[in-house]
Amino acid sequence: MKYPVHVSGRVLEETLDAVLKLLGGSQHLLFDAMARMTKGTPSQFVAPTGPAEFGRKRNEIARILQSPMLLRGLEIALQLFEEVYRDVDAQGGVPGYRPQDLLDLLRIETEQPEETISLSADMRWIVEWPVRLPTGGPETRMGCEWFARPWGAVVPPYVVNYLSSAATARRQKRNDAAVALLSIAAEATLRDVLSSHGFSFTHGAVSKDVYAYSRAQVIADAVAGTYIVKFHDAMPLGVADFGSSFAGAPVEIKLKRVLKNMSGTRIDLNIVAPNPLHEHWTSATVEKPGVPTVGGLGAALDIARNQVACVTAEDLALDFDEVLEAVRNNLVHLSGTALDTPLPRFDFLKSDFALRDFLLDDRLVQDFVAAISRFVTVQYVELRRSGTLYT
Repeated sequence: MKYPVHVSGRVLEETLDAVLKLLGGSQHLLFDAMARMTKGTPSQFVAPTGPAEFGRKRNEIARILQSPMLLRGLEIALQLFEEVYRDVDAQGGVPGYRPQDLLDLLRIETEQPEETISLSADMRWIVEWPVRLPTGGPETRMGCEWFARPWGAVVPPYVVNYLSSAATARRQKRNDAAVALLSIAAEATLRDVLSSHGFSFTHGAVSKDVYAYSRAQVIADAVAGTYIVKFHDAMPLGVADFGSSFAGAPVEIKLKRVLKNMSGTRIDLNIVAPNPLHEHWTSATVEKPGVPTVGGLGAALDIARNQVACVTAEDLALDFDEVLEAVRNNLVHLSGTALDTPLPRFDFLKSDFALRDFLLDDRLVQDFVAAISRFVTVQYVELRRSGTLYT
């Protein structure tokens, strides 16, 4: 199992001890859960027969958790804590503690500075990062759901990594980098959403059918001053059908040369002709079928909102599109003048409001952080629920 976050064996062992302490006289719940989880496996755990064995059995579990990767300690720890919470919740708590107290305890530090994972009441693991306001405001947190059974990963690791880096940049007061990274995460999310509806983002993919070439010979009749075009392949409509197609009148066409590279070594001939001349001169064989393709972020948003209707105003406010596109197009493809991009929607704050003004306003950036992290989680939860994402 590949995780975008890593927890040390020491921290997992400390969490195990903290959970056992909270359980107190109900520690058998944890040992029974471990026995259920491992039943029928080579490493089957045998639950203790009484409190006298609790210490030894705790050590057996700790030895596994001390090796997060080698012995799948992290994977086992997550499932074990889930099972314990499920049992504690089912019985309404343990003496002296509510189920919520156990959830509060299950906030686990990862190997990344200030990054934590925690279990939610609906049994999903959330990864979070603090995003303090540089102006000294109250600390807020940004996060996403990253693991849940039976889906496995919720938000894919490649998106989690962007969110994590954005949170780090935000804490370092680098709003431009934070917002740019979040815009990339949003675009990645949109791409996965639209991919689940059959849209392609493959470089070089064609959105329209590409037809096969027709083979022909061109003969010049110098005496008559004419050219004769003779086709080798059978066309959908033949010469005998020409009169029916055009009622015997001459057919006017337009031709021009088209440079296909900067050096001018390839020049194609472009013909503009009335219908149905293409049925007489070109093959109807499709050589490469077209697929629904999406260009940039603006096109993706338009398709997601208006064509597929998989992203609604409930998911992402309509007014947000303008800001997201401005950030994505100007910060990812950054230049000095890009920061002067107007954002007239915010002229009520300042006349001639521009992208650089947005980046200097911590409250606006904080709203952007919250909106994107929420959007990412909601979309991937829906993708996992529908079974249309397999990364």
